[in-house]
Amino acid sequence: MKKILTSILMIAFALCLGGCDLPWQKQAADTTEKAQTIESSKVKGTMEGMKLTVGVSDEMAPFSFYNEEKKELEGFDIEILKGISDYLGFKYETKILSMQEIEEQIKSGDIDFAIAGISITDDRQEEFDFTDSYYENTISMAVNKDSGIEDRKDIQGKIIGVEEGTANARYVDEYMKEGNTVKYFSSMEEVFKNLEEGKIDVTFYDTTGVDYYLENHTDTNIEALSEELNSEQSNYGIMFAKGYKYLDHFNVSLQVLNTDGEYQEIKDRWIGTDN
Repeated sequence: MKKILTSILMIAFALCLGGCDLPWQKQAADTTEKAQTIESSKVKGTMEGMKLTVGVSDEMAPFSFYNEEKKELEGFDIEILKGISDYLGFKYETKILSMQEIEEQIKSGDIDFAIAGISITDDRQEEFDFTDSYYENTISMAVNKDSGIEDRKDIQGKIIGVEEGTANARYVDEYMKEGNTVKYFSSMEEVFKNLEEGKIDVTFYDTTGVDYYLENHTDTNIEALSEELNSEQSNYGIMFAKGYKYLDHFNVSLQVLNTDGEYQEIKDRWIGTDN
C-alpha cells in the first residue's frame, strides 16, 4: 500500500483529553492541552448503534459498481466500506449518487459520507474533509482507435469527453480545454459509449478504471495511450462534511485494514497485485 495513510504511524493516533477538538480541526495550536496516544483497539466498536447513509457510485468499476447478475453493489470501495463498518461497529445504507449529487448531499446532511473513487483535490479539500488516501491512481487517456491520436500532442483540435463534476473533468478544464471541444456526460458509461461510437475522440479517466474497462471489453474500438498523467490529486479518499467528528476513527480503521492484511486481499481481488 504505497505512500498512503502516512499521517498515522503504527496504528495509533492522538486525541485531546477532555473532549477537545482533534489537532487538525483546530483553528490555532493549543500547546497547553495534553494529548495521549490511544491504541487502535480503543477505537474498535466505538460507533456501534449508529446507522449511517453512504454515498456510492454504481458504475465506477472496479471500485463501486452494480452487478446485474447478482443484483447488488460490489467492488473495491464497497469491501473497504464493509471492513470499516465491521471495525467501527456502525451499520449503513448506501445511496447511489453522481459526484455532483454526492457533494450536494454531504453539504445538506442527506448523506453522512461518501466512498466512490473520490479524488482528493485541492478544490474539494476547501469544502470537505477527507481521510488519508487509501488508493493512489493516475490519469490515463483512452482514445477511439480511429481518432489518429497517438500521444497527448495529437489531441489538439479533437473532441474530448469527460464525466461532469469529476476530478478528470476539472483536469481537462484546466489543462486541455484550449483549442479543443469538450463534451460533458453524466456518467462514464455514456463517455465510453460515445468513445466507442467515435462521437468523441478521447477521454481522460482514472487509469485503473480504463484498464478494467479494456479487460472486460475485448471487442472494443478503444485503446489506452501509454502515457499516464501522474497527479497527486488523483488519489482517493473517503469524503465527509467539514469538521466530521469521527474522521480520525476512519483513518485508524483504514490503517488497521492495511496492517492486518485485509486491505491487500481486497486490492488483489479487485485490482490485482501489479497496481
